[in-house]
Amino acid sequence: MSVDHFDGALVRQLVASCDFQDAAHIPKALFSYISSVLSSREPNVYLIDLLPSLSAAVQAFLTGIGAFNRSPMPELEVARRRGRLLECLDAFMDEARLGQQSMSFMDALRANDRS
Repeated sequence: MSVDHFDGALVRQLVASCDFQDAAHIPKALFSYISSVLSSREPNVYLIDLLPSLSAAVQAFLTGIGAFNRSPMPELEVARRRGRLLECLDAFMDEARLGQQSMSFMDALRANDRS
């Protein structure tokens, strides 16, 4: 994988379909996506609140799939952990989308106030 910027859909696709070798790319892809949606202009406390569970789900999945020690857990457990990671990622992506819509709405209101 040589993509430098990942959007949420690419990260989700990577998580949903990766094997243990591709799983090593998840942290970089996820960090790229997270840093692209976090705004220093208007920090989103809800996104920040979701980071610990997302991080824990990534760590559990990577451990389960064998990315660290090449010793994967049984397929059923890997599937369970992948599902949990996808749930956390979906929640983060939904909140990022809502945050972006809220910022756009507030920008439009500010623009109307100036006119």
